Amino acid sequence: MAKKTKIKKVANAEIRAAKKFLESKGLESDEVSPKKFATVAKKLDKGFQETLEILARTLSAGQV
Repeated sequence: MAKKTKIKKVANAEIRAAKKFLESKGLESDEVSPKKFATVAKKLDKGFQETLEILARTLSAGQV
């Protein structure tokens, strides 16, 4: 039986902070899930700004 990668649990406060951050950048919850965004930031061990930059770079194939 293969081991599952342990997903770090994200606190409600982190989700609220992610929502506030995303809204300050003009992104709505229906465009980017604050919970998923906070989870990715935690998994990458990066702040929200750096996570957003990585996401933008990845989605634009490095053109940002």
